[in-house]
Amino acid sequence: MRNVTKILMVLVLLFVTVVACCGAADVGETRTFVDDIGREVILPVEIDAVSPSGPLAQIVLYSLDQDLFVSVSSDFTDAQAKYIDPRLLTLPVTGQFYGSKASTMNPESIMELDKQLKIDVVLDIGEAKPTMKADLDDIQSKTGVAFAFVTQNRLEDIPGSYVKLGELLSRPERGQELSDYVSALLAEFDAGMKEVGENKKSLIYVTVIDGNSVSMIGEGSYHAEVIDYLGENLAQPAKTGSGTGDEYTMEDIIQLNPDYIIVEYADGHAKYNTIMTDPMWRSLSAVKNGNVYEAPNGPYNWMGGPPSIQRLLSMIWLGNLMYPDVFDYDIDERVKEFYSLFFKYDLTDAELDDLMVYAKPAPVSASAQATQAPAPLFGVLAGLAAAAVVAGWGRNR
Repeated sequence: MRNVTKILMVLVLLFVTVVACCGAADVGETRTFVDDIGREVILPVEIDAVSPSGPLAQIVLYSLDQDLFVSVSSDFTDAQAKYIDPRLLTLPVTGQFYGSKASTMNPESIMELDKQLKIDVVLDIGEAKPTMKADLDDIQSKTGVAFAFVTQNRLEDIPGSYVKLGELLSRPERGQELSDYVSALLAEFDAGMKEVGENKKSLIYVTVIDGNSVSMIGEGSYHAEVIDYLGENLAQPAKTGSGTGDEYTMEDIIQLNPDYIIVEYADGHAKYNTIMTDPMWRSLSAVKNGNVYEAPNGPYNWMGGPPSIQRLLSMIWLGNLMYPDVFDYDIDERVKEFYSLFFKYDLTDAELDDLMVYAKPAPVSASAQATQAPAPLFGVLAGLAAAAVVAGWGRNR
């Protein structure tokens, strides 16, 4: 009987061990994800801890699921912070892997943070670079943390990138939701721009004003994609890939004389105010006709900087601004919809007015209407009076 009891106890212990091992296996279950440069990345089945590799990844990841962040690539500015989940303002900064300067992402720091954060994957988003596969393999081997890349460069990449991100980050429904929205928006604008046809408005996008020196985003630049698509970009083909564009003189600007001037936001609306008050700028048709507009900024510049999903906002805005008969919608409603869907932020009317303070046509004031309205009537009365004088003079003769 004792032997039977011992055997049963051994069997129970074996069963418990097997169950425990199986449970541990379930917890550590993995999958293989093939990223957009063909790298096979081993990931947990469920992702809940992500570090962005740079500002583009930070913007896009936030739109997908802000709860996934365990670190940020850079601190948010005070102006951005009002739109951002407060939890993210307290997270550690892991730096930027790629950028215009040297990488600020330190492998040793990633390894140290991973001990605390248990990072599932470091997400990189943008344009594939020739050395990217080797670069990501190298830092992944040094840190022991998975790195994955998803392409999102041109506007046309955005729908597919959200589907891919949904797969990568185990959020397929959310990825599909954002993909569907962007696909519908791009289709709407393709149809609208066909209707515009050859009647595109000419425009420039000004990023720097320094006395007689002006910088603009050149035609064909990655940063000029929306401008080139919606209008006739009068700036010359881009010589640099910089987000500030190429340098021109005021004489160049006067010769171009665009229909519309779009100017980058600056604190205190400094650049906009310069254009509206400087005598040289005021000689331009766009200034005389009231067609100077400041790009809204919050949490990111709608025109770019960096050029990510917020460029869709600039499409919605500029389409309605320049071609209201074609893109005939309530701009306030469309902007609020975008903020709610992508930034998970519900704009108030006051906040929207503040964002777009110089981004909408100025309303015609009642005093201006009163001043303008009598003009035709005055002309008619003056004509009648003159006719009466002539008629009287004829009778007197």
